[in-house]
Amino acid sequence: MTWLRRPVMASAMSQKPEIQLAIFAQAVDAVGGQRAMARFMGISEKEVRDWLSGDAELDRNALRSASQGLIKHADMCRRLERKLSPAFVENLTDKQLEGLSLPDGRPEVRKPG
Repeated sequence: MTWLRRPVMASAMSQKPEIQLAIFAQAVDAVGGQRAMARFMGISEKEVRDWLSGDAELDRNALRSASQGLIKHADMCRRLERKLSPAFVENLTDKQLEGLSLPDGRPEVRKPG
């Protein structure tokens, strides 16, 4: 049995190239610039510049790599946020803990030493 593939046709919902490029440019900014995006994607900065300038068209592989780069960046940001957030008392220094109150509003008494 032979399976026939329907041709992929542009739909009314497809992305316009100029909008896709603008979103890609936002992604490049979000990860820290062309060098950072190139590093995340495993490519040269020139390739990123060529896409941003319109000298080269974004293809599906580029979009996939950029998306994976964004995920790596987001994962790194989540790990850093977890280590910096004052919502977790283990992230605070002794000085930052001074005067911290307990959830019921009572001041926390810390023993010296």
